[in-house]
Amino acid sequence: MDTEYVYEKMCDAVYCLCGGGGTFGERLADATVSALGRLEVKDLDGELSEDLRFILHWTKKNINNGMVIRVPNDLERAKIIEKILHILLETHRLRLLGNAVIDEKLLESEGN
Repeated sequence: MDTEYVYEKMCDAVYCLCGGGGTFGERLADATVSALGRLEVKDLDGELSEDLRFILHWTKKNINNGMVIRVPNDLERAKIIEKILHILLETHRLRLLGNAVIDEKLLESEGN
């Protein structure tokens, strides 16, 4: 699992969705081209993998070469946003935990 890479791509996706112009569908297409389309389900494990599977399946089916084929309905839009944010927050947490382990090992090595 490449937590750092997935976190970076989720940050990019959130930026596209929140900071971009156009409709939600257009911003989602931009997020897909810029970030989401570069990810694979195998990049994550467990529940996060299932969240990513949903996002990638929906975008692959409904966005083609940056063009929106079908705009998500309200329920789909809410699920996509929820899953992107869940992955973003969990990968951020995992990065922090990983850094804490590294810091702890550095402190232990300095103490010896």
